[in-house]
Amino acid sequence: MKLAKLVVTFFSIGQARIAPGSIASLFTTLLFYIFATNLNFILFLIIILVTTTLSFFAIHFYTTEFKEKDRSEIVIDEVVGQSIALLPLLLFYENTSPEIYKCLISFVFFRFFDIFKPYPIYILDKMNSAFGVMFDDILAGIFSALLLTLTFIL
Repeated sequence: MKLAKLVVTFFSIGQARIAPGSIASLFTTLLFYIFATNLNFILFLIIILVTTTLSFFAIHFYTTEFKEKDRSEIVIDEVVGQSIALLPLLLFYENTSPEIYKCLISFVFFRFFDIFKPYPIYILDKMNSAFGVMFDDILAGIFSALLLTLTFIL
């Protein structure tokens, strides 16, 4: 249970009293910025896929005793969603670090989709399961990645 809690709270970031999801997303953005020069698209995609898979099991295990599955301290879904939102920057900046403002734009896009949950994100958000907890943020990350790509292509 302790390991599952450590994972779902992203090493206790989810225990923050104010805006734990935003803090986890911002922390993910800053980690990405710091390590972007050492990442490539495929490696980062593998990290996201492994983290997503482990997160499903951790969320399921952690929430078995709770009626409400999408608890505020669970922020690993924001970490995954924000990572997906940042993914296009590795295509634009191979072997170099993207400008911090582009990373922060990705953060803003992701937080918009994660907070306001436009269709069809809100449908996934209503699911009371590990799948719903993860996939509303995955979809918010995909929408953010698409918007980020369109922003820098145009």
